[in-house]
Amino acid sequence: MSREHSNIFWMGMVSFFTDMASSLVIPLLPFFIVIILGQGVDKLGIVLAVTTLVSYLLRFLGGIASDKMDSNKQFLIFGYGLSAIVKPLLGLTESWLGVAGVRSGERLGKAIRSAPKDKLISLSANSDKMGASLGLHKTIEKMGEVLGLTILLSVIAYFGMSESVFRTMFLVSAIPGLLSILVLTIFVKEIRGGKARKKPTLSLYLEPKIRGVIAGFIIITLFMFNEAFYLLLGKEFGLDLATILLVVIVVKATQMLVSKRIGRFIDERPIRLQMGIGYLIGISATTLLLFPSFTAYLISFLMFGVHELIMLIAIRSYIGQYAEDKGSAYGFLYFVIALFSAASAYVIGLTWQHFGATHAIVVSCAGMLTAGLVFFKFRAFDSN
Repeated sequence: MSREHSNIFWMGMVSFFTDMASSLVIPLLPFFIVIILGQGVDKLGIVLAVTTLVSYLLRFLGGIASDKMDSNKQFLIFGYGLSAIVKPLLGLTESWLGVAGVRSGERLGKAIRSAPKDKLISLSANSDKMGASLGLHKTIEKMGEVLGLTILLSVIAYFGMSESVFRTMFLVSAIPGLLSILVLTIFVKEIRGGKARKKPTLSLYLEPKIRGVIAGFIIITLFMFNEAFYLLLGKEFGLDLATILLVVIVVKATQMLVSKRIGRFIDERPIRLQMGIGYLIGISATTLLLFPSFTAYLISFLMFGVHELIMLIAIRSYIGQYAEDKGSAYGFLYFVIALFSAASAYVIGLTWQHFGATHAIVVSCAGMLTAGLVFFKFRAFDSN
């Protein structure tokens, strides 16, 4: 196995352990805030908005710095290390503001590492198989999520849903987090390239076709429910936490099984078709939520998982193939995601808190329909 191809595998293993750690924490957070801490869904929306802003806004600077310094691994070590250290501190929080603070620190680590990670993977992949390489990485990553969720489900089923169980799982997440740092430090190799053309500055040049595709991505994904709202919606439908976790495991296992196939599909299809399919799956998933049944909820969640994969692999593959300053382009992508996703999470959380889950779903559906009208009239895509 060449150094480049082995890098994709080992970066997959880094994500395996990181996402395993996250799976011990993230599914519990909505219930921790709303049930254990006794806060409203509007507070959950604020936490999601704040942490999304921190996570994505600062990726812009990380991407530019990665290009200017022509370095990736040092940003990865610092970013993954910060997340691994901060994440377990959720076990010590006593308020929703404390959760927001700890999650912001953990998301800062993700912000620092995300653009350099995507850049290193793109430099390690063959340009004509970018989607397949990203699909392989995503498959390994999802395996970690499934394992973490399976452990979490087993613990909840045996010990129950208590505050002490929640806090213990937050603390235990340190173990796989530290394993990810070990794998990164020992096995992942630096690959240089995609260095910026100019001297260090905060200015940014993006090819017009890159800007257009990023705009299309934002239009499509802006009004989608995120995973935290799906988890709470399961509670609204009368499901217990163990059943909700089982549904999440099914969703993540499905993502794991289809990631490589989606990656190969993306290598062979134009970007407009990829995003158009992603949009149709997304709006279908959102519409199904208007039917309050377990079957509709399960199918919607599964479709959301496929929508998420298509959109993320498509945009990351396109940038990896066509952007000259790859780190900066990935950083800009995450920057604009931050602005719009934070606003979306806040609006949906506020609507849910004051008008109920059904109204929040209607707002999401209306936004998706509007997004579709804009997207299918949008011409700023490269046709190749």
